[in-house]
Amino acid sequence: MNNVDFVIKLGGSAITDKKSPLTANKKVIENIASELSNIKKLPSIIIVYGGGSFGHFIANKYIHNGKIISNMGISEIHSAMLTLTEIITSYFIKYKIPIFPINSSSCFVLSDNELQSFIKPIEYSLNNNLIPIIGGDIILSKEEAKILSGDKIASFLAKKFNAKTLAFGTDVDGIILDGKILPRIKLSDIENIIPKIRVNHGDVTGGMTNKLLEIKNYISAGGRKAIIFNITRFGMLTRLLSGEENIGTEVDKD
Repeated sequence: MNNVDFVIKLGGSAITDKKSPLTANKKVIENIASELSNIKKLPSIIIVYGGGSFGHFIANKYIHNGKIISNMGISEIHSAMLTLTEIITSYFIKYKIPIFPINSSSCFVLSDNELQSFIKPIEYSLNNNLIPIIGGDIILSKEEAKILSGDKIASFLAKKFNAKTLAFGTDVDGIILDGKILPRIKLSDIENIIPKIRVNHGDVTGGMTNKLLEIKNYISAGGRKAIIFNITRFGMLTRLLSGEENIGTEVDKD
């Protein structure tokens, strides 16, 4: 199994306009591709992305008590995510980034409510000097379909590929409490911080709270470092990949 330097989650709030259904934030996506193209020697990266106004808008129509209640809902959510994949891919190719989109619904299934994976396509992408990119989506079990969040995929892959850094690129500058950015927190701080975070009820995958929980899972399982930063600010991605500090909120072991 390859080790990677970074697993980077592109937040749906950053790469789409969550207030406008099925609308990509094309300027942010293009800036991300542009930054990557200007780095002479890219570190090894796996990119994960959230559904934003694509996945969440459709999902909210079809979820009841945490379950997707319509087969058409399953189809529509999956179709929306394929559309977002195509938009992201087109900009990366425009900037000559060797991107390789991988469908999460083909790599992950649920068995007895446990996540089962087939991640050879991701491993082989890295072997071929490609950047695998995979988004949150619908995944199936024998009886039903559930949404697998990009946050969960990111932490899962960061553990599997022994990433040096798990990074969540959002539309905010980090964890903000009482109007101030927390530059660094410890694993043991997370449970105390979560109740103080404002909840976005339109986010079907848990928003910032879920990111912190996935970071906790990642670091508790032996992960090294996690960062939450603002990827909508041009230059921040470059700073992350260059190893600069103080770009958001860093979460470390106790």
